[in-house]
Amino acid sequence: MEIVPLISTHENTTAAPFSGACTSLIHMPLDIFIEICNHLPPYDLHTLTYVCRQFHYWLNSTTSYITRDIWNYSRLNLDEHMKLDPPEGMDEITFIKLSLIEKKCQICKNDQEIPKIYWVFRVRLCTKCFRTRVTIADTIPVWPRDAIDLSLILPYEYLVTSRNIKKCVYWNSELISTLQECLLIPDKEIGDWIFHKQTITNKKIEDSLKRTKNDENRINWLLKKKKDYLDQIVKTLESIRDDTGKKIYIKKHILSQPIYKKAHSTLNTPFMDTGPWPNLLEKLKNEYYENIIIKQRRKSIIYRIIKLLTYRKLSNTKGEIFINDPILDYLEWCPTFIKPPVKLNDVDDVIRRIRVEARDYLKKKLYRRRVSFLTIEGCIKLLTQCKTCAPLFKCKLCWGSRRKSYNSYDEVNRHLACQGIDILLIVISLCIHKHKLPKYPN
Repeated sequence: MEIVPLISTHENTTAAPFSGACTSLIHMPLDIFIEICNHLPPYDLHTLTYVCRQFHYWLNSTTSYITRDIWNYSRLNLDEHMKLDPPEGMDEITFIKLSLIEKKCQICKNDQEIPKIYWVFRVRLCTKCFRTRVTIADTIPVWPRDAIDLSLILPYEYLVTSRNIKKCVYWNSELISTLQECLLIPDKEIGDWIFHKQTITNKKIEDSLKRTKNDENRINWLLKKKKDYLDQIVKTLESIRDDTGKKIYIKKHILSQPIYKKAHSTLNTPFMDTGPWPNLLEKLKNEYYENIIIKQRRKSIIYRIIKLLTYRKLSNTKGEIFINDPILDYLEWCPTFIKPPVKLNDVDDVIRRIRVEARDYLKKKLYRRRVSFLTIEGCIKLLTQCKTCAPLFKCKLCWGSRRKSYNSYDEVNRHLACQGIDILLIVISLCIHKHKLPKYPN
């Protein structure tokens, strides 16, 4: 092997897009550069090739033994499932890129399907591209030499058909070249030629089986590592507590977040540098805050408003909101109601702010609630939209411990029906006194 010194002979060795930032790196001593590379996994070495032209030249030389040793050391010592040496005739860099770094189909660059590495043919293809580049054994025309058994002289793979049947297939270009080579072999040498081809094929198939098994083990290891990482993120969030020792992140809410579901849906792919996985913990924290914590604070405010509707007053009477107050029709658009403050220390103060905002909307008549807040249906719809189960209605005929809260008008009716004839008589007398049936109980 020719030994090429790791010094570029190109006239321009400045960084391609980062010339200003990488000037000091370009003049780095070679021994320091090699020492740095000895601590980098293959992914990082690949990234380093894009820093500047000098690094690209140093790390992409296919004839330099130093370059080969850098990649070889990184593969063997920093990836426990990459212990097999490159196949015969394949250099270290090509082997690492094929088996470890590159992820898409080599032909169509499709990233919707995880391509498979067919080690017999030394390609990484999706199913569609693979089908167009192989020939099924059953469809091969009769060869000029009837004595030749293709399965003995050509490496093959298996293709699963639409009927879930395995078919033996051969690489098209290799099939054509072998046919042309066969036609040129004299009859007296055909036996030796078949034996030579058979030896090469057996080695390729045996090597392919080992590499395929190793790939399966590595993928299973990556998938387990990926799942463990996701579980660890959930445990980390669950362990976070506020100043009072109360959990901030609840597991059932963590699992319901869209970004968690997206990450969970990609557990069957062995890649962690795409999609939601980079900085997943911080992304999950931000999404949890937007979807859960903000809603919980909004529920707290809504529950406070509901208490006001049952004629419970605030510490300051200026903050009182009555059920017949028209500003209730504008709660839906109040900024403080939509997005409560980060720290909800004083609910009464928040109610006052909402009242001011609602008054402003009322004066400008910018919006109006689509469902009246003054009806049972309107109240229930508000609660449904906010996903809270806070009881809304109370019976005025019950006092003390018997005065319970109810979620719906039907519950109030059932409550009255089971209280006996005395309460029913009182209700009837009240209705007669008011000359109309009550629209709804408070």
